[in-house]
Amino acid sequence: MKVYKRILKGLLCANVMFVLIAASCGYQKEQREKEIARTNAALSGQHKDNAKDISKKKVIPVGKTVGIYINTQGILVIDTGEVTDVNGKKSNPAKNRLIKGDYIQKLNGETMKTKKQLIQAITDCNGESLVFEVVRKGEITKVQIDPVETGANIYKVGIWVRDDLQGLGTITYAYGDQYGALGHSITDVDTGELLQVSGGEIYAADIFGVEKGIAGTPGEIEGMISYQTENIVGNIEKNRLYGIFGSMTESLQQELRQEKAIPLAAKDEIKEGKAYIQSYVSGEKQLYEIEIVNIHKNSNGDTEMELKVTDAALIKLTGGIVQGMSGSPILQENKLIGAVTHVFVNDPTKGYGISIDNMIKNE
Repeated sequence: MKVYKRILKGLLCANVMFVLIAASCGYQKEQREKEIARTNAALSGQHKDNAKDISKKKVIPVGKTVGIYINTQGILVIDTGEVTDVNGKKSNPAKNRLIKGDYIQKLNGETMKTKKQLIQAITDCNGESLVFEVVRKGEITKVQIDPVETGANIYKVGIWVRDDLQGLGTITYAYGDQYGALGHSITDVDTGELLQVSGGEIYAADIFGVEKGIAGTPGEIEGMISYQTENIVGNIEKNRLYGIFGSMTESLQQELRQEKAIPLAAKDEIKEGKAYIQSYVSGEKQLYEIEIVNIHKNSNGDTEMELKVTDAALIKLTGGIVQGMSGSPILQENKLIGAVTHVFVNDPTKGYGISIDNMIKNE
């Protein structure tokens, strides 16, 4: 069996906070939400083409690396753990009450928007029972937990939580004001489940290097993202099985207008043999030669095509496929046929791709 790694998974930086410890100082999510509210309001009012008709149109293959910021639909429970009370006794108050994959939406009737807010509410509860309202497998349920006093008037329940995700990925295609990226879903690294998102943004990314991939260790694109309003180039409206989708800002649309739109290939048009990955990994747009070595015709997932990088320039630069290239468009005979989705851990020159047919149907 071949070993492979989901490209975005290793690069998305999960902001995890354990309720056992105090919140660390850092980027203030509340301020960020205020900064981006106006931008997202403008984007949501833009015209959207009917995605059902896109197979009849041409799209622009992109290949640009962008910063990704995802807001989860509530505060995600990653796990539970032990706490030690003021008498030195250990317990796990949340065990079998809150479970991995729960989304906390309210605490004692108050909406929880950030993990910082949640931690503070638990810390200040004065020992009273806490009622968590959570979404579990699509259903809303209430859970009562008695907190543990771990210090003078400091209370904890022992849960790992996450409220947002950041990282790098690649835009596959654009048409009108719409884009598609990644070619696979964003799943939680701890629960393995598709993240339920309430929104998010894509940002212009400053790419300053590539850590080359070697057998056993996939490489990665190294970059910096400044999460400021002026750097937003689009919003994230959907996290689906085969990609993330949303609207672009006018600035990104204008930048792409000079690019040539090309037709889409149906699944049965994809052939084994020479193809190309379009990428900006070198700092400018380049086509890199690859070989499609196998087509899994009965697959409807994100591993429909088996790929091998044959381009000497790309191998010299990156070692092959690296993390952050997820979503790079694949072209064959001047048509967009799919996107890169995976890299083989034991051979970074090899990976998988998804057909553009499946990706776009998933919008």
